[in-house]
Amino acid sequence: MVSRRGFLRSLSLSAALPAIPALGQWNFEKTSALTLDFPREGDPAYWKKIRKMFLLPENKAFFNTGTLGAQPAVVYETVSQHMRKVAADIADWDYKGDDWISGYQPFTVLRGKLAALVNASAEEISLIENATTGMDIVANGLDLNTGDEILGTDQEHPGGRHGWDVKAKRYQAVYRQVAMPRPPRNPEEIVVLFLNAFTSRTKVLAVPHIISSTGTVLPVKELCAEASRRGIFTIIDGAQALGHVRVDVKDIGCDAYYSSMHKWLCAPAGNGVLYLRKAQAKNVWTTLASSQWNNHNDEGYRLQQRGTGNLSLLMGLDAAIDFHNKIGPERVARRIKELGDYLRAGLQKIPKVKINTPVHPAMCAGITNYQIEGVGGTAMQDALWAKGIRIRGNRQSTHIYNSEAELGATLSVIRQLAGS
Repeated sequence: MVSRRGFLRSLSLSAALPAIPALGQWNFEKTSALTLDFPREGDPAYWKKIRKMFLLPENKAFFNTGTLGAQPAVVYETVSQHMRKVAADIADWDYKGDDWISGYQPFTVLRGKLAALVNASAEEISLIENATTGMDIVANGLDLNTGDEILGTDQEHPGGRHGWDVKAKRYQAVYRQVAMPRPPRNPEEIVVLFLNAFTSRTKVLAVPHIISSTGTVLPVKELCAEASRRGIFTIIDGAQALGHVRVDVKDIGCDAYYSSMHKWLCAPAGNGVLYLRKAQAKNVWTTLASSQWNNHNDEGYRLQQRGTGNLSLLMGLDAAIDFHNKIGPERVARRIKELGDYLRAGLQKIPKVKINTPVHPAMCAGITNYQIEGVGGTAMQDALWAKGIRIRGNRQSTHIYNSEAELGATLSVIRQLAGS
């Protein structure tokens, strides 16, 4: 039996990192992220010190969090050391209660941490692999009839759309997309578009919280309210939202919400979350069935059973949540928005630059999509990369490991490309 106290006694960690909790029966109550030396409140070098807690090299400005976030060092070390321990001591797994794999257990404490982030109960939370999995669980699990309509946008990420395409083709339902302005002027414009799009056949509203390509923050609370008044099931694609903007599923009023943890929460890839409102959970069939497939006492547990998985990744998720909470979700969201606003304000002063992201304060955060007249996206990306500024195409994502200095360097390159 592997003891909690002696989990990594035989391994040496980086001197800057504390010991990791025990493997066997680890209940996710404490992780090494909680004992790190975080900067004090009011420290003028606060964000510089936070930046040093990541493994990113100082000469590279990473702006592609919208695809994959950078992991704090403590998250990487938690995962790598745990995987090494499993490989070294696998012969000590004796089936008497120690959890060395994931995919079957309830992990109620970890689910509770995620529930607290989104204002839900642990029983409404499922630990899944990513946002696409969340969409597919709900899309496959809902009963729809011939002619029933699913309403989305024409700017969906494939992981937020194609599960509904399959549903529509298989059950003769209809998947319909609302044409969205690029960019919209204000939230009211979006609400009116959907009000005009709802029909008596609309049974599901499936839209992103934040549009992946442009960073547009949709008025999901208002959309869910209008849909709910019509008896429409509401599911929000939060792949770009959790760890980025405030997410309160009760305030939003959605029936379901899913997200990936490998982007803005900076957890290892292979971690995601699905929220399913308790009152609606019974209406979603189990897609991946194991021993708990019919457990309606804990719906979140029922929907997260997916067979053998890598427990080390869940430990990394736990460390990432603690790291995020130690800084503070509100502070993280505020910093991301400040940096995004800094970038957009600078871009608006450069002739020939078009911003495809809304500048309305309620509709933008850390993702900015922009272009330069006469300069292709690849050319712009290449010019920025040559200066150590890592973006993806026309999309630039700001996070807490970025700085005003890095954004100033970005704007300098864009001014040169724009000939101003």
